[in-house]
Order: sequence, then C-alpha cells, then structure tokens
Amino acid sequence: MNSNMQLITLLTSFIYGIFFYYLTIFNFRLIKNMKVYLKHIITFIYTLDITIIYIILIYHLNKGYFHIYFILMVFVGFFTGYVLYNKIVSKFIVKLQFKNCKY
Repeated sequence: MNSNMQLITLLTSFIYGIFFYYLTIFNFRLIKNMKVYLKHIITFIYTLDITIIYIILIYHLNKGYFHIYFILMVFVGFFTGYVLYNKIVSKFIVKLQFKNCKY
C-alpha cells in the first residue's frame, strides 16, 4: 500500500471516529427510556453494526489492508468528536441561558 492510500485511509478513519461518536450520542438518546436489558442488547447490536460497516469501508477503500494505526485514528476521531461536542454544546447552553435572562 502506498503512502497516498495510507493517508486517505487515516483521514477516513479519523472522520469515521467523529461520525461514530455522534451516532453513539444519538443511540444513547434513543434508548434512554428503555429497560436495562433492552439497552444492552441494542447497544451490542449497534456496536456490531458499526464495526462491520468500518470493516467494509476499509475493505473497499484499500482492498482490506488493516493496520493498528487505522483503529487508533478511529479512537482519536472519537475523542475529537467528544471534545468538539462538549465545546459546542457548552457554548450553545450558555447562549440560551443568557437569552432567557431578563435584566
């Protein structure tokens, strides 16, 4: 695998990590009011689906060459999504609180 393909795969893995974080937030919001055993089953199925989608994506992108640093980039993207989400949400909540405040 040449260096261009590795860079494309690393970038794709990073973006997939961010996408994975936002889908995880969405999944937790959907199953918030369910029973505990249903939460576990749905989360397990969700994790399997996300893993299979990533494997298929890597297979189509670079013919199935799989390295550990691709997974590390998914984790870095997940953490970046976490940081971005917290910064965006915290600013949004502060703006809403000041909007509702009467002087």
